[in-house]
Amino acid sequence: MHLQINQSRFYGIVHLLLFLSLFAGISSSAVFANFQESADDDAVIVTEEEKEIDTPDKVEVNPVAIDEDISGRLQRIYNASGWFESVEVETDEGIVILKGIADSDPHREWAERVAQRTSDVVAVVNQLKVQGRPIWDIQPAIVQLKQLGRDFVHLLPLLIVGVMVIILAYVIAKLTARLSRRLTARRIDSQLIQQVVGSIVGVLIMLIGIYIALKVSGLSRLAVTVLGGTGLIGLAIGFAFRDIAENYLASVLISLNRPFNVGDLIELEGHEGFVRRVTTRGTLLLTVEGNHVQIPNSTVYKSIVINYSSSPRIRKEFVIGIGYDDSVTKAQQAILRVLTGHETVLEDPAPLVLVESLGASTVNLNVSFWLDGERFDAPSVCSALMRQTKTALTEAKISMPDEAREVVFPNGVPVVMVKESHSKESAAELSQEEATKTGKPDAASLCIDEADKAASTDAEGDLRNTNETIQRHAKEVENDTEENLIS
Repeated sequence: MHLQINQSRFYGIVHLLLFLSLFAGISSSAVFANFQESADDDAVIVTEEEKEIDTPDKVEVNPVAIDEDISGRLQRIYNASGWFESVEVETDEGIVILKGIADSDPHREWAERVAQRTSDVVAVVNQLKVQGRPIWDIQPAIVQLKQLGRDFVHLLPLLIVGVMVIILAYVIAKLTARLSRRLTARRIDSQLIQQVVGSIVGVLIMLIGIYIALKVSGLSRLAVTVLGGTGLIGLAIGFAFRDIAENYLASVLISLNRPFNVGDLIELEGHEGFVRRVTTRGTLLLTVEGNHVQIPNSTVYKSIVINYSSSPRIRKEFVIGIGYDDSVTKAQQAILRVLTGHETVLEDPAPLVLVESLGASTVNLNVSFWLDGERFDAPSVCSALMRQTKTALTEAKISMPDEAREVVFPNGVPVVMVKESHSKESAAELSQEEATKTGKPDAASLCIDEADKAASTDAEGDLRNTNETIQRHAKEVENDTEENLIS
């Protein structure tokens, strides 16, 4: 009786299997195809492991499946996935036991869920182990490289269009910058300001072109980053190149204010020389000794600048001392005649001869006068005037004593009596000695060279200004390839 019941149950199962074979075959082939496609996808290694893997709600085998069918069905599914190694499926009274190695934890859990949703499965014992990833596993990097290669191939046409947009923007920026410099030159003479305006316009157009190129290439986020990070990049560059930026800004201000021009004689930070060139880095001076001194523009802008060439009229002075026994008024008139009679001394402002101080043994007179610095050399003119002043005072018998000195005689002063027969001869000698001691020249002792009365001598040159000659000689050996911002 028990055998008949089992046989009838077996025949019933067979009939049901024949009836549902079509549906089961279709379902099996579809699931197998899906898993086969998943196994062939190389990209599912790292990124899809983090996602939850979908599992079917129920895997049908037969209305009443036997253990061998359940094991065989699950075995084929796991093999088709390609996620397991040496997988073994055992089924005993509806309890499924999974053994083998899974390549990741999500795939291990997926295998358990698939077994639980298989028909006539009572419970699942998951003994699958997860395969550890080796230390030197470069498979994820290879996958990423493959993905980047595919993305690059897809973006290649867009990148070509973006490059063309950048080239077009560069051409437009160059033309616009040139046009801006020409328009600025009509109102501003500074070459540096013209260059700055043109550069700003060109950079703005270039940034717009880069933004459009990135948008066209599909790199919208990068385009926003470029525009948003421009300020940060500029700030970082400003801190890194602070001195360079400071000198550049100072050159702009110097070009606008024009405290001096090329060829001016200036004194700056203890250096005196002629301005040769102002660049974006510094100001080049040519000293009167023929040396080149380059001073940073930031120092030039913040320091005190003495411009000797800003006005053609130059005031010079010198001091001369006369004896206390001489007439100060007579000496002033003699010196004034020398000043007014010299061709280099200007009448307006008029020259002056003033008492400056009362020295130990002299009355010191300050002689001041004005001359045309563009035509005459100030040191040469001073030399000529001091020479003529000394000659005029000598002719007027005005003494110019030396500073007082104290003479000490430790052994006393010897006294010698002079005989009467030699009194006349000695008197002449004494008068000569007395004149020498008092500083007053004797008329017989005056010996004045006529050349001392000349307006200039060969030693003093022709009193002409030699600044242009010095600069011309320096220009012959200078390299003028660098642009001058104040020319």
